Amino acid sequence: MEKEKTTNDKMTSILKVITGILCIAVIVLGALLYLKSKENSENIEKQIVLTSDKENLISELDALKQEYSTLQTNNDSINQALLHEQEKIELLLEKVKKTEAGNSQKIRAYEKELGTLRSIMQNYIVQIDSLNTLNQQLVSENVQIKEEVQEIKRRHEEVAQRAEELTTKVQEGSVIKARGMLVQGMTKKDKDTERASRTTHLRTCITLIENSIAQRGMKIVYIRVKGPDGIVLTTNENNLFEVDGEQIIFSASREIDYQGTEIELCVYYNFGDAKVAKGVYEVTAYMDGKSVGTSQVRLK
Repeated sequence: MEKEKTTNDKMTSILKVITGILCIAVIVLGALLYLKSKENSENIEKQIVLTSDKENLISELDALKQEYSTLQTNNDSINQALLHEQEKIELLLEKVKKTEAGNSQKIRAYEKELGTLRSIMQNYIVQIDSLNTLNQQLVSENVQIKEEVQEIKRRHEEVAQRAEELTTKVQEGSVIKARGMLVQGMTKKDKDTERASRTTHLRTCITLIENSIAQRGMKIVYIRVKGPDGIVLTTNENNLFEVDGEQIIFSASREIDYQGTEIELCVYYNFGDAKVAKGVYEVTAYMDGKSVGTSQVRLK
């Protein structure tokens, strides 16, 4: 009986030990499960953060690429550099997309490259702004210069016009004018006559008025005598002079020395052996290629 009791006690002790061990095992297992669950949760959170960092990095690279595309300048060198930077962004963007989100080391390295690219873009923005400001100043100065040139041109045209008007006035003022032109039939003895049968020559007298600005020196006074039939009379078909660029025939001429003061002169046309017809004879006097007077005489 006593032996059976001892055996039971031993069994009880063993069960207690086993129970204790099981409790400890359960506690240890629970702790391990808790730690594993916590680790998994932290890994998931870490993965979410890394995935978000990758997506943010891609978004920022896309935005930076878009910002680069908006930069404009007329400087070919800067445009080439901007294109090169855009190519670098495109290459980095492809690298980021191919990199696992969990590779935090590469993601951080790419973020640094992004910062460098953004800093470079800021430098280009400053350069472009400076160039644009300079261009605006140059455009403004160019407009001002054009306006000044136009003003100078306008003034020059005004001066040229005034000079031309003055020249015209001087030219007009320098033309020698005449007054008191008179044509008279003359006999062989230089007597006045109105009879065609007694007329041997015509005397044309005219007064050249004073003109202080007219060119001085030897001048020739020409006369053209038109007979009653309207034909210009001449003693030589080679008697030609120029009027308004055209060579025309003259009847008689006389050379004078004009010094700007009033001068009276007469020019004679001799009929020679020709029969003097009755009718009206019209005489026009010329000097310096311009008409200075016209008069008529009727021979009966």
